[in-house]
Amino acid sequence: MTLHLVDNFTLTTERLTLCPAVAADLVDYRRFYAVSDVLVGNYRGGRSDAEVAGILDRNITHWANKGFGVFSVRRTGDGAFVGGAGLAHPDDWPSHELTWWLMPDARGTGYATEASRAIIEWAYTVLGWPRVETHMRDGNSAAHALAKRLGGTLDRRVVFPDGVTRDVYLLPRQVSA
Repeated sequence: MTLHLVDNFTLTTERLTLCPAVAADLVDYRRFYAVSDVLVGNYRGGRSDAEVAGILDRNITHWANKGFGVFSVRRTGDGAFVGGAGLAHPDDWPSHELTWWLMPDARGTGYATEASRAIIEWAYTVLGWPRVETHMRDGNSAAHALAKRLGGTLDRRVVFPDGVTRDVYLLPRQVSA
């Protein structure tokens, strides 16, 4: 995997371009929340337009306040929106985490792995973080598998502010192939 920094906030890989979420992404966020069957946060389907706009607004504000956040992930070349991935640290959360979500037709393509590797490398190289982690629910077998593919090791279990106990994986710096 080769990570290219267009600037400190735009990442490209062989197949993807990752840019901080912006207001123009609202149509893509609405499409995702209209069709996704995946549990995102405490949500599974059925978000109103106002709720989706609020999620996007929080993602944009996160970037402005913290200097990192969720990227909109697009295929390089045609610019098709495939999902979101990035580093999030809600104010009430115990630590930052790598997070990702994909449009249903983008799942199983390796995009989550590719985007995650780029973001992990960015966190270590550009942000200078000493550690990157991800948190996941017990039943999210796809996320556990991705964490392991990324070289993650189970660090601890934590009860989060929403009352859910999650596994916390430490994710190592990625090595270019």
